[in-house]
Order: sequence, then structure tokens, then C-alpha cells
Amino acid sequence: MKPGNVFLVAILVGALAAAMGVRYVHNLQQQIAEIRNSGSRPTVDVVVANDQIPIGSRIEANQVKLVAWPIEAQPEGTARATKDVLGSIARATIERNQPILHQDLVAQGSGLLPLMIPEGMRGMSVRVDTVTGVSGFITPNSHVDVVIAGQAEGEQDQKSKVVLQNVKVLATGKSIEQKDEKPVEVPTVTLLVSPEDAERLTLAARFEPVRLALRNYRDEEVVKTQGIVTRVLFEGDGRPTPGVTKVAHAKGPAPYSVEILLGEKVTRQPLF
Repeated sequence: MKPGNVFLVAILVGALAAAMGVRYVHNLQQQIAEIRNSGSRPTVDVVVANDQIPIGSRIEANQVKLVAWPIEAQPEGTARATKDVLGSIARATIERNQPILHQDLVAQGSGLLPLMIPEGMRGMSVRVDTVTGVSGFITPNSHVDVVIAGQAEGEQDQKSKVVLQNVKVLATGKSIEQKDEKPVEVPTVTLLVSPEDAERLTLAARFEPVRLALRNYRDEEVVKTQGIVTRVLFEGDGRPTPGVTKVAHAKGPAPYSVEILLGEKVTRQPLF
């Protein structure tokens, strides 16, 4: 067979295989839809994600639900009851309406966190204020700035300062501490930092609770700040800092000129 004919046959065979693959997937999806919509074939309850569950997230009750799933299309290892997954940590990102598999979860207290830390980086947990801990806006994979407030050594005024910027959140949780001889839950956040930033964060933790400022995912700019002291808050009238003021340049002396009279019309002609 000529080389050109062989090439043509190869293209036709590839196109036929692709068409058969597309048809197979389409038929499978249609079959699953028919099974769901008809009561003629047996189904089983499986746990699926209500919305995307990011890697490292602790699964809460509002993140999962039970749906009827065809037995013959049920993935192996699918969770069958919501109580089996609550409190577990997602080993990988779970998409919306995706069945939750046991192999995608790590039981509470298991050592998943070290696997999420890249080489050369560190995971460090700090206590945060109650508002930060319970508001729900700070979640795994969020990016935050670390802000502290307190009195520096040798200074009399209180000061707040951004000490770390664009830090990734690895996990959120709570620790149990004793307060007034009673156990209390304290919100904690685990941050992904370099060894040098771990040193800064250790000093910052002296001013607990640490505050976290949530950032836009696309905003990676590092802004240089000087911090602010308490007395500055009471200065001025509270209005925003004014913008740039335009300064009018002084005009020089008018040039010498002569007046020319033509009939009743007077014109002025500069000399130079």
C-alpha cells in the first residue's frame, strides 16, 4: 500500500475511534440519567458535595448531601452516610455534586497536613481573634495579611502593623485551652510560611490574638506600610486623606508692546 494511502487509513481509523468514544460516553450519561429518572432500576443513597470542597477543608454538615445513585454506576468506595464524612479532611479538592470517596478523605486527627507543605516551607499555627475565627471568611487556600497590635519595647503608644503579606492558609481549626479553670475553644489558623517568616510569626504571636486581613486571590502586591499609632486615630476630622493639590505657577511680567491705531480699530503688537 502506498504511504499516502496508509496515512489516509490511519486518519480514518482515528476519527472512527474518537467518534465511538464520544458515543460511548454519551450513551453512558444517558443511561445514568434514565436510571435516576425511573424507578425501574435499583438505586442507593450516596454522599455528594453540595459545593466545591477545597483541599484541606474540614467537612461540615452543610457541605454534603445524600442523593439517589444507580447501583451499577456507583463508584467504588463511595460514602453512604453523611455521618461517615463529617469532621474528616479533604485529601483533594472535591467538586460540586461529585460523590465523596473514602480514599479522598483523611480522618480527623490524621497527619494530612505535612503532605500539603511544599519543600522548603513550614506550616505554623497561631491563635486568632474570635471574629477572624468564627466569621467563616478565612478558609483553607485563602490568602491573608498578618496584622498585630500592641506596645513595642521602649514605646509608650499602642501600634498596629502589617508584619506578613500574602500568606496562604493551610487549615483552620480550634484548640482547647484552660481559662478561669475551665476548658475553652480557641480559634487557630495554620499558615504556610518560609523559615524566615516563621521567625517573624513567632514574635508576632507574642501580641496574640493575631489579626488576619483577607486578600483577593489575584492580588499579590506587597505594600510597604509604616504602621499606625493610637494617637493618629484621634487626629484630624476623620475625612479621607486629600489627594494631590494642584499648585498654580506665578505668571511673569507682561511683555512690552505698542498700540497701533488704524482708523477706529486699536491693536496691540508685542515688541519681542
